[in-house]
Amino acid sequence: MSSSTKSASAAYPPIPYSTAPAPAPAGYPMRSDAGDQNPARVPVETKTKGDGFWKGCCAALCCCCMLDACF
Repeated sequence: MSSSTKSASAAYPPIPYSTAPAPAPAGYPMRSDAGDQNPARVPVETKTKGDGFWKGCCAALCCCCMLDACF
């Protein structure tokens, strides 16, 4: 009984390996090497959002209790 074996490289060709960096996804902001290295930054303003979240939670909880009581 004879068996023929092939080398693993013939069955699985080598995967091409690249050392180049992968391109950025479309729409991803890129850094410009030709432009200003330290652009002017826009000041950040923070605002309080109020208590709308808690009012909504209480209203939803009240509705659930009323529906549970009615049905």
